Amino acid sequence: MNKLIYIASLLMFSSSALAYSIGTVFYSPTERATLVAARSGIAQTAIYTVTGITYRGAGKSVAWINGRAVAEVPKDEAIPTLVIARDHVLIEGKPIKVGESLDIISGQRVLRLPEKSVQVKP
Repeated sequence: MNKLIYIASLLMFSSSALAYSIGTVFYSPTERATLVAARSGIAQTAIYTVTGITYRGAGKSVAWINGRAVAEVPKDEAIPTLVIARDHVLIEGKPIKVGESLDIISGQRVLRLPEKSVQVKP
């Protein structure tokens, strides 16, 4: 009987100590997306380049990000917080225009096209 109590108390204390030692595993959606991309074999960076948008008011909109067609629904695991608008996309709440690259971590933007060369047509 004493051995059972000893083993039960040992398991109880060791499992609770283990639960508190792990801490926060992932800190941001970008870090989680990097892990998902690494598991699937996709090279993932914090730099996003938008090369085009097909916006449909009543249907599924698509944005071309880093050379891939990406839709809001279903969610893309490599880009977890995506919102597609008529003239830009929002990734982690940061707007990126067509023809622009944005490093999400540093905030550095690179505009690959001259200003006003992309026009939104109704």
